[in-house]
Amino acid sequence: MRLLSLVMLFACSDDPATSQGPGDQGTDDTGEDEGDGLTWPAADWAEGSPADHGLDPDALEDLRAYTFTEAHNSQALVVVKDGVLVAEWYLEGTDADTPVTSWSAAKSVTSALVGVAIRDGLLSLDDTVGTHVDAWAEGPNSTVTLHDMLTMRSGLSANWENSNGIYFENTDQLAYALDRELIRDPGTEFEYVNEDSMVLGAVLSEAFGREAGEVAQDEIFDPIGLDATWWTDGSGHSLTYCCIDSTARDLARFGLLFSRDGSWQGTEIVPADYVAESTTGISYYGYYGLHWWTFGEIYAAMGLHGQLIYVMPSEDLVVARFGTYAAMGDEAVRTGGNWHATDDYGPFDPEVFVELFTAALVESDGD
Repeated sequence: MRLLSLVMLFACSDDPATSQGPGDQGTDDTGEDEGDGLTWPAADWAEGSPADHGLDPDALEDLRAYTFTEAHNSQALVVVKDGVLVAEWYLEGTDADTPVTSWSAAKSVTSALVGVAIRDGLLSLDDTVGTHVDAWAEGPNSTVTLHDMLTMRSGLSANWENSNGIYFENTDQLAYALDRELIRDPGTEFEYVNEDSMVLGAVLSEAFGREAGEVAQDEIFDPIGLDATWWTDGSGHSLTYCCIDSTARDLARFGLLFSRDGSWQGTEIVPADYVAESTTGISYYGYYGLHWWTFGEIYAAMGLHGQLIYVMPSEDLVVARFGTYAAMGDEAVRTGGNWHATDDYGPFDPEVFVELFTAALVESDGD
């Protein structure tokens, strides 16, 4: 099995897809140019044809066909080039307004919030977790830094008191995530642990003086026009290791933010140097940055069952794929009958997916 497929183990009919039309319209009439020469989405995306933005429509059709192979259980595929929505497809019976979920792709949003806190002088990557979270202020965990946590080298393993994992510990997942002790030196060995990302949520809440999900709404979602719901546990803690519900179109906005060095319409949201560091391979043989998966000039927010937001800044390209999704219960609080699920993506190979969308890029003639 190839490495990119191994990475996904961590993260968590006739034509089943229906096109929503941007690839056929060839119009760029809803974007905003803030004087930087770039097209930005307003309330809606600017829409254009792939050919007008350096993409081969036939190659994108190959990408669509692969993505919506029945066994892959795909619900949505969105392609954004130069800030313009050039193609999108949805499973029959769903559309651009049908919710999807992030699973662990939310970890990259958590990382972005750390960047916002650094921008505001509230945090440093060298801070120990215990500087901000009393439970780790003393004792063996007091040496663990934010950088250790973000690179998944905290020195702590998952808490398996609940044999089904943290997601099923629904009353207070933060307390559950904090109830661990070092098993190795921090900063030495990669181990993908959801609890580490949950603890980062506590750091963010303490730094900003309000819940991490509220910070995300104020500092990232509202400024870029992303309509989202971030699930919480029964104690009101945002599940900062997973579980942002939105649409494929809106989650692609988050990809565009990072494609453009963390700025949106001339306003710095995440510092550019933090964007660069967080999307550079640091741990796991150079394939993991600061809660981002990294593959050379392409990086990705990745979640269970193939929830994917790929970013290729050199081409100002964002490609997002999400799987079939269902939410149970009445609210986004992980208690009782409130939970959500996606279908397994089966033989879907993310490496093939990347090969297909990069093959759609038309080489420039140098003009």
